[in-house]
Amino acid sequence: MAVISDNDPIYEVLDKWHDEDEYEKILQKIEEIPLEDRSNKLWFRKISALNNLKRYPEAREEIAKLSPRCSEPSDIGKLFYMTGYIYDQSDCEFKAIECYRRRAEIDPSWNECDELVKDSMGYVKKDMDRAYNAFSKFFPDYAAKTQAAAEKKTIPELDILPYISAMGSSFMSSNLGVKLPLDQPLFKCSEEDKPKVVSFLKDRMHITDLTSLQQDFGKNRLAPFTSEILHIIKTGEEPALDKLNAKQLTHYEASKLALSKMKEFIPDGGLAAWDYSDMLAIARFMYSVDMLSNTEMMQTYLFANDECKRLFKSWEEFTHSLTIGAFYNAFTRDTSYNINQSARFAINVGVFCMQTYPGIEWLGHI
Repeated sequence: MAVISDNDPIYEVLDKWHDEDEYEKILQKIEEIPLEDRSNKLWFRKISALNNLKRYPEAREEIAKLSPRCSEPSDIGKLFYMTGYIYDQSDCEFKAIECYRRRAEIDPSWNECDELVKDSMGYVKKDMDRAYNAFSKFFPDYAAKTQAAAEKKTIPELDILPYISAMGSSFMSSNLGVKLPLDQPLFKCSEEDKPKVVSFLKDRMHITDLTSLQQDFGKNRLAPFTSEILHIIKTGEEPALDKLNAKQLTHYEASKLALSKMKEFIPDGGLAAWDYSDMLAIARFMYSVDMLSNTEMMQTYLFANDECKRLFKSWEEFTHSLTIGAFYNAFTRDTSYNINQSARFAINVGVFCMQTYPGIEWLGHI
């Protein structure tokens, strides 16, 4: 049997079932055709039927299978469009916008991009408003909790190390099942746990020593880029947006919208708390499996300690930075621009801080 041609009578049947919302019949008919006989057009019809049935994970699997077969710009453009549709239906509207724009880059004659982007931005703004409202309720609660805290506990300077890294340590521990205790700043893993920690650091994070830790920190920290965006928001000095590709433009717009909406919650120190908490958590895990010496661990800690003292005046400021940093990091890096999921994660980070910091003296008071 030859590959199904694009004008085969089968499409009349598929069109009829599509108009009648009989998407299961479409799938059943396509499944009767051997894989090697399916054209790209027929494969797109299968993906469309899966999308209409809201079976998005299956649709994405089919897109991944079809992608290597697509060489024509029109087919590649369709892949981006269908991927964008899935993202739109999965509350990842900015990722959808990126996909729509990438189709328009490939096929400038495609004239639906602006309308789709406009529709997606409408949902983005609603989601961002909900996130803003959640933070507006949470931060006053945190302030009240801090003010109501009993007499502050003053602890030795070295013992403050785990408090700075508490969120990052907790987050990484959830992946490893190995906890870094708050009462043991220079904790060592058991021999039984060492292999999985080493594997996590080397294989997943590509960190093996102090130099690679420093490189990871320099590459992945949030503060420099977000500080630039906050400066743009303040001054109105836009960069040359026409020189950005679809991916760059969408990331810029997503960052600007998020930081503009949340700027009242961001302290003068910006989002650096997320960076230092993350870096020290990694360093503590490295020390726990002998990837860092005592001297290297203390150098790393003192650097973070000095920077946090310089940037923040209290645990409350640190918490604001850490919480909004968690939101921004999840929104732009970890969830493909899912605002709702990122906000839920960030509020959980804030609650963690509320439970951890209020009774402990801030760094500058030690």
